[in-house]
Amino acid sequence: MKRITFLLVAVATLAGIVVFTATTSRHVTAQEPAPVFVTKIPAGYRDWRFISVAHEEGELNDIRTILGNDKAIDAYRAGKLPFPEGTIIARIAWRHVPSEENNKVFGREQSFVPGEQPPWYLQFMVKDAKKYASTGGWGYAQFDKEGKPGPESDMKKCFPCHQAIKERDFVFTRYAP
Repeated sequence: MKRITFLLVAVATLAGIVVFTATTSRHVTAQEPAPVFVTKIPAGYRDWRFISVAHEEGELNDIRTILGNDKAIDAYRAGKLPFPEGTIIARIAWRHVPSEENNKVFGREQSFVPGEQPPWYLQFMVKDAKKYASTGGWGYAQFDKEGKPGPESDMKKCFPCHQAIKERDFVFTRYAP
């Protein structure tokens, strides 16, 4: 009886070890799919070069400047599509407010400037065809005025909107030389 009990305990222990090892090795080798959003603000973006400006009305009601890293600027200037790997396009947006100082000079309300500081939000598009294959080769990002990434649910809305301009490599902004 002792032998049978010992044998059953040994078999159960061995089976447990095999299951644990198989489960652990499966978790180590499994890779998570790359997210379609970027979670870090690219370093030095405020030193990038100018691409364009825009004014959005409606719910956004903001003014924004669009900047690009060197790869973005080179591609824009050359009229090269699709954008090369490593291209990053930044959008810095502010709520706009009337400039009391400027409007006193003009004698009427006609001048608007960025409102609250820091920017209302930052957005980025990062070109990496392998990492972001499911979203046309672009990763998307939005950060609030504290520098915190926007919710994943908001980032999942980016690509469906950008699909409307697939022929321009999913980029809305045109270069303003």
